[in-house]
Amino acid sequence: MRNGYTDAIHACLGILENYDADKQFPVYGFGGKLPGQGAASHCFALNGDIFNPEMAGVDGVLRAYYESIKKVQLYGGTQFSSILSYANGFAGLNAMEMT
Repeated sequence: MRNGYTDAIHACLGILENYDADKQFPVYGFGGKLPGQGAASHCFALNGDIFNPEMAGVDGVLRAYYESIKKVQLYGGTQFSSILSYANGFAGLNAMEMT
């Protein structure tokens, strides 16, 4: 299923993949109700593992996206601050590991 999100994934990661040695990308979702939860989550790993959210290459990211849209109920009122804070912290931890 092709849509604006999958087009954006292809466009962005198709470029970034060339500059990433391990081709592993942490993939998060936001603004959705996860199975078994009553409230919307504004930061969740698309693969279901918040401690290891990385997927291999564009194809891995797309697989995680397609699987998540089967399980997660989209929910309005998205708050970007949660996902941005988490991603910022994740990037900071990875930067510290590199030094």
